[in-house]
Amino acid sequence: MILVTGATGNVGGALVARLSSAGAPVRALVRSRERGDDLRGFDVDLAIGTYDDAASLRAAVEGVDRVFLLSPGSPAMAEQELAVVAAVQERAPQAHVVKLAAAGVDAPGETSVRFLQQHRRVVQGLSDSGLATTVLAPGSFMQNLLGQAGSVQEQGVLRAAVGDGAVSHVDVRDVAAVAAHVLTSEGHEGATYTITGPEALTYAQVAETLSRVLDREVRFEDVEPGQYRTGLVQAGVPEWTADALLELGEVYRSGGAARVTDEVQKATGSPARTLEQFLTEHRQVFA
Repeated sequence: MILVTGATGNVGGALVARLSSAGAPVRALVRSRERGDDLRGFDVDLAIGTYDDAASLRAAVEGVDRVFLLSPGSPAMAEQELAVVAAVQERAPQAHVVKLAAAGVDAPGETSVRFLQQHRRVVQGLSDSGLATTVLAPGSFMQNLLGQAGSVQEQGVLRAAVGDGAVSHVDVRDVAAVAAHVLTSEGHEGATYTITGPEALTYAQVAETLSRVLDREVRFEDVEPGQYRTGLVQAGVPEWTADALLELGEVYRSGGAARVTDEVQKATGSPARTLEQFLTEHRQVFA
């Protein structure tokens, strides 16, 4: 039995779909029966619970062999995921935990990026727990670009505070494919897999790709970080998250997100989706 936390999110939802279609036994942790409706149509066992309800976590991990560990990026992320780790230690100590982190989680030295700080706390907690563990470290998700659809539609502009740094965007479906492979095969204990798309592109090149796909000009506008943060907060993004996104932007600006790996190819036998394939598939969102 495979427990998927974060089962109604982008990666978790894609993973549940892939595992279910392959006939793997899946249990999905969801906050409520209503949230479980998002998984209707898939052959899954629902576990109702939250990260701050220890009893519900213990019930969710009962009898599982594999755990996919994921929670939303927030100041509480590490505490939430470590609560799942504690439940696994108590009720399913034989289980293999596959932790979704982010590219750079295993880089040497300190980091000022709060997302990575949170992930590293969980990875250290897993190491201390003695549980069998694999870490998946994807790059920036292609799906994040869908949030720019409004400005692309209305103004023909792609905005970000990233300068000319290249980023190896990856489709969440490819991340889920690697996760499914790790969760259903052997020999991954102790490994960290950095998962990327097949190429690293600057945001100016992303805009050029959008221009080809849409057959009209889309230009990239590099926004001053303070101005970008103000725009995020005004749009309703929590201040902690806005600051975290700016920190990631500095990583992108410095070239720290340009690494390209072939983990998708190795896990699935097929190459990772290109950004142009993704944008073509979602053309109507931007058109």
